[in-house]
Amino acid sequence: MPDRSELVRDFMLESGGAPLYRLDDSARSAVLPPAAIAIGAFDGMHRGHADLIARTVADARERGVAAYAVTFDPDPDRVVASEPVPHLLAMEDRWRLLAASGVDGIVVIPFTPELAQLDHAAFFERVLLPHVPLVSVHVGSDFRLGAGGASTVDTMRAWLRPRGIAMYGHDLVCDEGSVVSATRIRRSLAQGDVAGAARELGRRFAVRGTVEAGRHEGADMGFPTANIKVPSGIQLPQDGVYAGLGLVGRTVWPAAINVGIPPMFAGCAGSAMLEANLIGFTGQIYGEACALAFDRRLRASQEFASRDDLIAAVLGNIDDVRQQFGESGVELGL
Repeated sequence: MPDRSELVRDFMLESGGAPLYRLDDSARSAVLPPAAIAIGAFDGMHRGHADLIARTVADARERGVAAYAVTFDPDPDRVVASEPVPHLLAMEDRWRLLAASGVDGIVVIPFTPELAQLDHAAFFERVLLPHVPLVSVHVGSDFRLGAGGASTVDTMRAWLRPRGIAMYGHDLVCDEGSVVSATRIRRSLAQGDVAGAARELGRRFAVRGTVEAGRHEGADMGFPTANIKVPSGIQLPQDGVYAGLGLVGRTVWPAAINVGIPPMFAGCAGSAMLEANLIGFTGQIYGEACALAFDRRLRASQEFASRDDLIAAVLGNIDDVRQQFGESGVELGL
């Protein structure tokens, strides 16, 4: 079983006291201190995002100003894309990770169709500058802003420089020669490569949801499972069986995780897209929150000739997880 610090990291439980300022919240819309800012959607809060935040904080400390992460709610993709992509993180998890990243605050801008039509000049003049006296702006080198993504880093730099605001477009972080990005992580997950996704995220990929009643087939076959309903629009790995970890309350359990409806139960009422056998756990947790972190793929989803063959395969998967992570939970404490 991983140590507690690794589990806290994987389940995104790091504590961070950075306050959140919504620019539509009149109670918190007063002018903030002069600041260096990083702008982004921060889906996944991957290694590239961590690097951008670290550079922003370092610049802020050198200048003696605050460091803020500026982000949007909802994700701009939800507003401007005809077919929004699945997200790696729910908004609350993005904010939680940003709050623990070292910034002094998170500025959340409501993203609307009207905002999407603004060019960079209107965005800075009408939206940000009335609330945040900018000293420097930090983004990735490929960042684009404004209607249709028309404004490049150079375009924004030319507008900001005469106003005494520095603009930085940082080189993107690479992994094995390719740029670390939410798009690439989604692609890895869609191929079942949870190890590759973890390498770019800097932690195991995890999802959160609520335990619901299922078809009870697992209990009848000797391996009860928790059926997890995750928020719509969240990315899941490719269908199959995975070794991983499950968080219930503040205890982490070894978990054999199934993604996708098993072919044998495709027509059964109550079949879940995501279910996990929490090894060593006993008790009822219907209605409770549960998070699952994926470590490695054990096998693809497959159709079995008989119920006995299915039981043998699943018990083998559970034993595989038990050998890797043990069969008892780890308390994370308060």
